[in-house]
Amino acid sequence: MELDNIPAELKWKIAIKTFQSFFLGYGTSFRQIMDEKAVRNVEEIVWAEGGREVKKIADILKLPSENAIDVNNTLKIVGMITMGKSEHETQDEASELVIDRCTSCPNFNVNAEMYIPVISMPDLCQAYCTSAVESLNPKYTQMFTKRMCTGDDYCESIIGLKK
Repeated sequence: MELDNIPAELKWKIAIKTFQSFFLGYGTSFRQIMDEKAVRNVEEIVWAEGGREVKKIADILKLPSENAIDVNNTLKIVGMITMGKSEHETQDEASELVIDRCTSCPNFNVNAEMYIPVISMPDLCQAYCTSAVESLNPKYTQMFTKRMCTGDDYCESIIGLKK
C-alpha cells in the first residue's frame, strides 16, 4: 500500500487519534513521576503553546480574525482540524461578543471512550482557548461559563473584547 492510496479523511482521523493519545499519555505518565501541581503546570504550558499555534494555522489558511465572530469561527475550524469534529450552537453573536455552546467535544469524548478521568481538562481547555483567541486577535479574550468536563450538559464560552 502507498500513502497516496489512503483516503485523506482516514489519514486525518488517524492523526487526530494519535494526537489525542499523546496528550492523554503524557498526562498519565507525568502523574506517575511528578506531583499533581507540577503536572498541571507542565500541561497548561503545553496547551497554551498549542493555542498560540492556532494563529499560525489560521494565517496559512487565510482565515479571518478581525472581530469576535471571525475569531470564534476560526477557532472552531482550526480546532476541528487539529482535534476532531465538534458540534456548536451560537447563542448570541455580535462583532464584539460571541456566546457559543459546544455540545460535542472531541477531547471530552476521547476521555470517556478510554475511561480516563478528565482531571485537569477544564484548566487545559481554558489555557488553550485563551491563548488561541488572544493570538488570533489580542483585543479579544475567551472564558467558559459552563463545561461538560465539570458536569454541565454543554460547554458555553464567551469571546469578547478585553476589559
